[in-house]
Amino acid sequence: MTGTAKLHTSEAQSKADKGADVRACCPDLSIGTISTDSEMLQSIHDSIKELQTETRVESHRARIGLKRLQGTARKMVKSCIEIKEKLSTMEARTMAVEADVEALREQSVAHDGQLTDIMWKLEDEENRQRRNNLQFLGIGEGVEGNDIRAYMMKMLRDAFPELTNWDLETEVQRVHRFPAVRREGGRKVESK
Repeated sequence: MTGTAKLHTSEAQSKADKGADVRACCPDLSIGTISTDSEMLQSIHDSIKELQTETRVESHRARIGLKRLQGTARKMVKSCIEIKEKLSTMEARTMAVEADVEALREQSVAHDGQLTDIMWKLEDEENRQRRNNLQFLGIGEGVEGNDIRAYMMKMLRDAFPELTNWDLETEVQRVHRFPAVRREGGRKVESK
């Protein structure tokens, strides 16, 4: 075989090998219709361009979707921050109100105690008032028996017959001896 014949045979072998490689790589590709290397290269080039176009379109759609998601995420983050701030404000206000309520509760307890003290003092003062009280001296200890009020009412009716029972009953609220401890010479009888 001559050198030229060997060259043509090896070129044919090389083309056959390339066809086998393309068939192995792309089984859907119809090699029989591709007659030359340039047609095959053009077909591959067109397929690549088509894939690139599809990839660009899908990439563009993905970017648009990603931007929408990012916008939605930003809105959600902003809403979460606003909610957190409102909750913090409400928590601070609630704590302030609770502190105020506790202070008012303590004041109320203190005022209740003061009011009770004032009521006792007022009652004590009313009991000690002398301007409307009648004092009777010289009434022996024990002569009244168990009911000093009834004894004094009888004594007043005997002393002042012009007073009716109604006048005496409304005017004489209570009768007692004082001081509470017995002493020599007897104790006074006070009528209010």
